[in-house]
Amino acid sequence: MNRRPFPLLAELPRELRDVILDFHWDQRLLWALELPVVEQPVAELAWQLELPFWALGGRPFQVTPLQVAADPGRYAEQYARTMATELRYPLDAVRRPEGHLTILDGVHRLLRAWLDGRESVRVRVLEWEAIDSIAVRR
Repeated sequence: MNRRPFPLLAELPRELRDVILDFHWDQRLLWALELPVVEQPVAELAWQLELPFWALGGRPFQVTPLQVAADPGRYAEQYARTMATELRYPLDAVRRPEGHLTILDGVHRLLRAWLDGRESVRVRVLEWEAIDSIAVRR
């Protein structure tokens, strides 16, 4: 498949290289998929809260969800988004070839679940073999 490369690949920090897909994907295509929903322990996904997913001052990949949780006043916009999330909607994740799940859509929901002390979250799982189904083509 002729995938469009992820536009910020050159700026991607090392710790995100095996988490963020290296191609541009479409959230609407992901949402349109009929995917199995599993109950996943928050503790098994929480390592992703230590990754710099979010922008600060117009610069991408500067802030981790745990930094937002530790200082909501400093990161008011991300904290507000987190607290406004609806946990009734499952997170979307891809199961990597080695078996672990990485979040495609739902980091704010994961942080909210963690802040609320939830034991588990619902996750829609996209298997790696189907990853091209969400790819944006050139």
